[in-house]
Amino acid sequence: MPDVSDCALNPIGFLGADWWGSDARAMGAELRRRGCLLIERHYEDHYPTRWRSLWLRALRRVCRPLMAKDYNAAVLELLQVRPLEFLLVFKGMLVTPQTLKRFRDRSVPIYCVYPDVSFQDHGSNIWDCLPLYDCVFTTKSWHLDDSQLRKRVRRLQHVSHGFDPEVHRPVAVSQHTHRLYACDVSFVGYWSPKKERLLLRLMESMPQLDLRIWGPSWHLADPALRRCWQGRGAWGDEISAIYASSRINLGLLSEAGTGTVSGDLTTARTWQIPASGGFLLHEDTAELRRAFLPDSEVGVFTGPRDVADAVKYWLQQSPQRMAAARAAHARAVRAPYTYAPAVDQILACHQQWNSG
Repeated sequence: MPDVSDCALNPIGFLGADWWGSDARAMGAELRRRGCLLIERHYEDHYPTRWRSLWLRALRRVCRPLMAKDYNAAVLELLQVRPLEFLLVFKGMLVTPQTLKRFRDRSVPIYCVYPDVSFQDHGSNIWDCLPLYDCVFTTKSWHLDDSQLRKRVRRLQHVSHGFDPEVHRPVAVSQHTHRLYACDVSFVGYWSPKKERLLLRLMESMPQLDLRIWGPSWHLADPALRRCWQGRGAWGDEISAIYASSRINLGLLSEAGTGTVSGDLTTARTWQIPASGGFLLHEDTAELRRAFLPDSEVGVFTGPRDVADAVKYWLQQSPQRMAAARAAHARAVRAPYTYAPAVDQILACHQQWNSG
């Protein structure tokens, strides 16, 4: 682990979310475990992301420029903290280049952790801010081979997603709670066309399957699949209860986005499902195989053509399935597959910046 005594003395500006189970919160907690003092600015304090009614969402769209302006003003307050060790931005959808330039003018190092497939699918700020970061830490290994991206950034490093040990852990649920969540197969995550196609193929092959889906935007799915949607997302402790109660938890990966040639190879679910003690059935990738052993720790499938066969097999192999879940959990905790390695890498990079 890097020597972080300087980081413990000087505050770190941290921009991200703080809801229970968020990746940004998990990273902030890891920094605090190393003695770092964080001064945070949570974008959701200024821009509510979970408004559901059409009227409120329309209001948010209209008011977004004012909300973003208010958020950036709050971020600029961090310049009053002297000395500020560095500014760490998690994703940075609302942060403007003008705000980051103010930090550069004060010679404050600025780093970004980016968790998504595309840098261009979430508004213009992310792409416009890339040249201003001293280092961008991406969770997508194939970003390192993107020549256009490399031309745009000063420095690019790969870090892994992880789980939050305070959130993603085995939970003991009552029989009543277990009945609420128990199912053959579950998926927790956002809707996308690729995920819909895969799950539709699964339901066509196994029409009696008890499949349950939690996550935003599944109202866009085919009616045959919408009946499996629980009508809402799931976050925090509820996710751990779902993973513990489902016989099989699917690890579905996002497809390629704007300006990318690849989709996900692993995702936050890759680490969070085993850490919660659930059995993971994951799309087969080389990146997954470097983390877990297929068949003995996780199940794998290659796409719509064989997902039903994989589900049928693992539903029939109850002892093997439970043993695999235990082995994957042990590996996740032992490795560890938390955000600790990512935080160590960020702090090591900052030490190099200081010594340079």
